[in-house]
Amino acid sequence: MTRAPLPGLRRLGVVIATCALLAAGCGHPADAPRPAAEPATTTRAAAATLDQRPTTVGIADSDLLGLPPAQVVDAVGRMKQLGVTTVRLLVPWAAIEPSPNVYDWSMVDKTVNAVAAQKFSILATLNSPPGWAVVPGQPAIAGRPASPAAFGVFAGKVAEHFRGKVAAYEIWNEPNGSAFFAPAPDPAGYADLLKAAYPSIKAMAPSAVVVAAGLGSVVDYSTLAMDPVKFVSGMYAAGAKNSFDALAYHPYQYTMKFSESWHPDAPLNQLNGIREAMLANGDGDKKIWATEYGEPSSEVGEKAQAEYLDDMLATWRTLPFTGPVYVYTMRDRNSASREADDTLGIFRSDGTPKPAERVVTSYFGMRGAAADGSSPAPR
Repeated sequence: MTRAPLPGLRRLGVVIATCALLAAGCGHPADAPRPAAEPATTTRAAAATLDQRPTTVGIADSDLLGLPPAQVVDAVGRMKQLGVTTVRLLVPWAAIEPSPNVYDWSMVDKTVNAVAAQKFSILATLNSPPGWAVVPGQPAIAGRPASPAAFGVFAGKVAEHFRGKVAAYEIWNEPNGSAFFAPAPDPAGYADLLKAAYPSIKAMAPSAVVVAAGLGSVVDYSTLAMDPVKFVSGMYAAGAKNSFDALAYHPYQYTMKFSESWHPDAPLNQLNGIREAMLANGDGDKKIWATEYGEPSSEVGEKAQAEYLDDMLATWRTLPFTGPVYVYTMRDRNSASREADDTLGIFRSDGTPKPAERVVTSYFGMRGAAADGSSPAPR
């Protein structure tokens, strides 16, 4: 069976883009003025509630982080018109703590504040360590943290700063791939991150949901990738059970619809395997969230992209052990590109909607429409 590339290759564009964005002191794009760092959030108001049922459909938009503030506000306003109620955002460690104990919240504040202002619930993904915090010899952003304790302190600072704005925290992104956990996937090492972050977050935001990282839908491949079922079993063996409230999975497969299970390594079969591992460890009450799912139109065409998304969203909500699902993403980086990472949007790069937009927004339960009946284009 032809699979989507390994997570490190499939999402390499995310790593490269994040590295570029956070380079040179974690600055903003050159054409955008850098806002002054804001003081830590002190409000204790409750964050917008995140409905944890599988009928909840949100948007995962990694590219919001790199936009100038005015464009972030515009993009989030258009999400509101479409009916979005929950958004997954990146909260990169390297952007916030470029040097030990030196905090700059300005880059991440502009996205979190814009989303919170629309009363959306926020799932914040904590990832991308700065160079000083990674295992020696490993790159910033992609390397694994050298000290779980240091990551735990960071997670607590984030929960304190965004108390009243963020409903859930996802601990890392696809740690079963070396592109996000270099030099190699390590479920025990990842479990140490969970065990450090969980109490720190709960101390600052007791009602926040802590989600174990979205695992990539890959198979064992040298030291580059680890099967997610094996990874989850390794997490439990390392004592992670009491350090997360839900678990996440990214069921990407560019040549097979989510409902299809004819191959042993199909995402639906891996999902069931993860569930079996959770049941075997007494975690049957915890749900599995899909914190990313998408289909690139460059792989199958725009019509089939819409069909893939419809199939996944319809199937996901029928499963008794699933939670929210986040569609990746709002807008193509380059609709003319043949690179999968460039064409995952439900809008084209020129802002016009693809057929997938109508499918996805139908699951939001409402549609925002312009006067001519068309949907508002993002940013």
